[in-house]
Amino acid sequence: MGLVSLMGFTLASCGDDDDEPNGPVFSGEPSTEHVFNEGLPANVDGATFTTNEKGQLTKMVDGTNTVTFEYGSFSPSKAHNFTVLMKDRDSQYPSEGSDIYMELNSQGFVSYAYQVDVNGEDEPDEWWFEYNANGQLTRLKRSEGGDDFKITYTNGDITKVVQDEEDGDHREYTINYTNTDFKTTVANKGCLMLFDDFFQVDMDEMGVAYYAGLLGKSTKNLPMGYVESSMEGSSSYTYTETYHWVFNANNLPTKFWRGDYDYDAVTFAW
Repeated sequence: MGLVSLMGFTLASCGDDDDEPNGPVFSGEPSTEHVFNEGLPANVDGATFTTNEKGQLTKMVDGTNTVTFEYGSFSPSKAHNFTVLMKDRDSQYPSEGSDIYMELNSQGFVSYAYQVDVNGEDEPDEWWFEYNANGQLTRLKRSEGGDDFKITYTNGDITKVVQDEEDGDHREYTINYTNTDFKTTVANKGCLMLFDDFFQVDMDEMGVAYYAGLLGKSTKNLPMGYVESSMEGSSSYTYTETYHWVFNANNLPTKFWRGDYDYDAVTFAW
C-alpha cells in the first residue's frame, strides 16, 4: 500500500466537477495548464519538462533522448491543418528519429497525427483520435498494425478498452479502480495518464504528447489493475494484473508498478 493513509483520498480528483466528471473542456490554444491541475510533474521516470510562458510544453529530456514541441503552422500535407510539430531525437543515434505533425480539434486536442522518419527509410505512420464531450480519449486508430482501440468511460473513469488488430487479434481489458491494497477509489490528483502502462492503449511515440496537454483529460481516479480477455487466432485466454502505488504527503503518486515486482516501476516527482 502507498505511504499515505487512505483517509487522505477524499480530495477532489483531477478536474472534478458536479456535472462533468473531468471538468469543462478548454477550446483554443493548447497548454499543459488545461490538463494538469496540479501542474506538470517535475520528473517522470527521469524525464524532465520545459514549458514556455503560455504553459506549453516545449521540451522533454530523458537521458540522451530529447523531444521538442513547436507551435505554429506546418504543411507536409495540404489536406491537413497541422499546428503542432513534435521532434524526437537521440544524441546517440543522430541519423534516426522522427517528426510528428499534429492537427488539433476544437477542444485543443490531437485529432490526427502524421509521422515521418528523418532517415526516410520507413513509410509514414498515422494516428486518428476521438474524444468525448469531457475531452477524454475514446478512440485511437493507427496505421501501423491496423490497431483500433475503443475506450469506454463510466463516471469519468475508463472501465473498458477493446483492441482490434489488422490480423484479427481481439483483446478486451476491464479496468479496476480498487484492489486488495486500495479498497476505495483513489483520486487522480496528478492527472496522470500513462495510456500504455495504465490502460494497454499502445501509442508508441505519440504517448509523450499527453504531457503537452494534447491527448485529452485524465480519468477521475487512478486505475488499480485490469482483467484481460484475448482471442489470438483460435486461442483465447484471460489474465489479471494488479497495480501498486506509493504516494507523497500531498496524495500525489511517487511510484507505480504492475504485478509482484517493482523492477520496472515508474517514478514521479512533483
